[in-house]
Amino acid sequence: MRRLELEVLLADREAVRAMLTRTGSDDPVARLCLGARLSAIEAEIQRLAAAHETVGAVALVFSGTPVHGSHAIAADLAKCVLKPFQELVLRRIASDELGRPGGRGRMAERRPCTLAIHELLRGPLGFVLEEARATPELADTPVKKAIDDVAETIGQIAAEPEQEFEACLETLELQMLAALREFFQALDDGGTSVHIVEDKKETWLDVRAVHRARVRVEAADVQESELDDLVGELLGLLPDSRRFEMKVLASGEVIRGAVAPALASRCLEIIRDPEERLAGEVWRATMRVREIRERDRPARCCFTLLGLAGRA
Repeated sequence: MRRLELEVLLADREAVRAMLTRTGSDDPVARLCLGARLSAIEAEIQRLAAAHETVGAVALVFSGTPVHGSHAIAADLAKCVLKPFQELVLRRIASDELGRPGGRGRMAERRPCTLAIHELLRGPLGFVLEEARATPELADTPVKKAIDDVAETIGQIAAEPEQEFEACLETLELQMLAALREFFQALDDGGTSVHIVEDKKETWLDVRAVHRARVRVEAADVQESELDDLVGELLGLLPDSRRFEMKVLASGEVIRGAVAPALASRCLEIIRDPEERLAGEVWRATMRVREIRERDRPARCCFTLLGLAGRA
């Protein structure tokens, strides 16, 4: 993948520069060869720096007890970590293409595996997973976007600030929880840290972060339900940041939460019409209610506005 290639080239450039410094003017042939090599490296660095990868690629680099120097890794760890990571990517793609799953059951459609081991890294040890594509892509593929989202989710769950995990849990697809538990359990049982390298981002999880993430996902219990006919006054709506505020007429409670992406796009179109008004009106709304229970914490509810059926 491009990022790893750049790191190798940058290291090669420094090595060649050091050799040039040590080579005296009394050896013009060696200096000429080293200069040509340095120019070739510089050109390749510029080419890679200007390139944009559109297909999915990620490196998972491991360290810890199951990793034996820079030559071997326990086979069961590789299997137990790579399988749930690929499952997370698949479920993220299914969420985008088929609509967000509402429960813990099977996905509506099962895609074939979209990532394959492209390269084995040595020193440090790890795997490069890449999407197989017969032709170049002009825009980022769904797999690339899914990898970005999965890596960000993993980082949020393992982050030291509790608030990052809680915010992630409010919008996390429920069908990803099982794969996340399997992923962190495999790493934690082996006392393994992981370095996730993408095209432009890196995520570092040491053994403490891995254990923290495992405890969190294993303690979290999330239940979802849908209300098809909730009547409330829409107090505020921010389609760009996808947030809403509504006063429920039946109880007088003011609820706040996220706006589903499809509805946010529709709301942007409505807002551009000067004759249309959303805020301040009473609507019949479709709402997803997520109840989150965590160990030693009171239960809390999160809301996602799915649709506005009409004015009440």
